[in-house]
Amino acid sequence: MKLAVNYQQFEVTPYPSNLQTGWLPPYGNTSMQRFFDMVLKAPRFEYAPSVAAMNEFIDGNDVVSYLVANACDENLNIVNTYGREADGVPIPRIPNKETLLHGFNFLLNVAPYFDNNDLVGLPYSAFVVGIDPTMSGVTLFRLPMFNEKMGAILQDWNLFLDTPESNVGFRVEGEQWLSDSAKKQYDFPIWQKDSETLPYWKSWNSFFTRNFEDPAFSRPIADPDSNQTVICPNDGSLFRWDAKIARDDVFWFKDMNYSLQDILSSPIPEQQKLIDDYGLVDLFEGGYIFQTYLNPYNFHRWWVPVNGEVLFEPFTIPGCFFNKLVLPDFGGATTASLPYLAQVNARGVIVFKTEDFGHVCCIPLGMSEVSSVAFDPAMYQGAQVCKGQEMGMFNYGGSSFAILYERQPDKELIFVNSDGIPYPQRPVLPTGSSSTGGNVTMIGSQIGIWYSKK
Repeated sequence: MKLAVNYQQFEVTPYPSNLQTGWLPPYGNTSMQRFFDMVLKAPRFEYAPSVAAMNEFIDGNDVVSYLVANACDENLNIVNTYGREADGVPIPRIPNKETLLHGFNFLLNVAPYFDNNDLVGLPYSAFVVGIDPTMSGVTLFRLPMFNEKMGAILQDWNLFLDTPESNVGFRVEGEQWLSDSAKKQYDFPIWQKDSETLPYWKSWNSFFTRNFEDPAFSRPIADPDSNQTVICPNDGSLFRWDAKIARDDVFWFKDMNYSLQDILSSPIPEQQKLIDDYGLVDLFEGGYIFQTYLNPYNFHRWWVPVNGEVLFEPFTIPGCFFNKLVLPDFGGATTASLPYLAQVNARGVIVFKTEDFGHVCCIPLGMSEVSSVAFDPAMYQGAQVCKGQEMGMFNYGGSSFAILYERQPDKELIFVNSDGIPYPQRPVLPTGSSSTGGNVTMIGSQIGIWYSKK
């Protein structure tokens, strides 16, 4: 069975990199500018410890101090071209380090919210949108030490999202996350609540990691007893799939390729030793990859996609937060850089061994400030697992999911849905934030079938 391949993934527009998947306001409105004004004009107060540590780190490193100052200078010199001003894509002007850090400090107590029905779901990404596409910003956001300090700030923010103060969007019926339009987006009735009365969820994270009232009804598992039917481990939309994944490859602007040597690598020696001891690069070379992206209304837990055994203790690889390859990106979307992000961003790694269809590797992928990956305690080495079992969750972390399948000498994996319709290898991606993409994938649903080559 042969599939037609569509290599035209991006719609032909002046800005193919500005892909909108619902996390930030769309172009042509003033919501982003109001957000910037709120942050830039907010009263300044003493730095939280994590922000103070970032300040000390910058001041103590001449190279980092230069990069921050130069990124701010480049930010002030950015000129919107090709009609971006008319399209309503504002750029926050951040003149110096103090403005940047006070913005980080202020956002520590800001939960994702709606401005005139436009979601500001990634406040940190929105704030650095005029910094990260500069030449100095690109370098800055690739530095491991900078990302370590940034990670501590985002961890503090995540702690705030666990508190009752973070559920401000759930306190008034008909507003914010309880507006009719928002409820429709995430299908309000099907979810477990902390309470059947306002505010329904005790914190933002409690909402974000919500579970189904009836999982079997809302997300039935396709062919639960057989690994021949391949299921999706998460809710999302298809970004792309590839076959015959290369061991090493390069990043091209128009069509980034996946590189196993980079995806399956870690700066932590113990993790890299585990990757090498199990020969994961060799194991999945020539295999398949299926990558999806999530919108803010999706279910943010993930389920085991096969019946098998956990090969080793899963782990999370540290990585970048605001780094991207497709530039410029003044709209704040990072979707166009997903193959690259699978190789540089914070990501989890878990491998399942099956008796009949080889190994499957699941890679929950962090994007921007959405980077916390938590595996379920039941996912320990040697655990026998089944399709649809809880695998883990994004605790306000993760906006993409990649699945690697080992090549089988006598079988071929064809990515088709339950109606037998093939998934396009390079689907055209959404450029409007209200869109979730044309190839929605539900957790537990069929995304492929293994066929015999005989």
